[in-house]
Amino acid sequence: MKALKIYSIISTIAVIILSVSLYNTTKNYNKTQKKFDQKKKELQETEEILQQCSDRYYEEINK
Repeated sequence: MKALKIYSIISTIAVIILSVSLYNTTKNYNKTQKKFDQKKKELQETEEILQQCSDRYYEEINK
């Protein structure tokens, strides 16, 4: 009976540790995803600006 209590305590601690670990992983993933979305948006804006500059440059060359 004593061994059963010890295994029960150990398994409870393991479940708590895994739950906390999963929560932290999810939280960090959400932060990383937000940063990634922001960088992706910045990259798209930069590509649009570069395309506009390129278009203007080639328009001036072809005049």
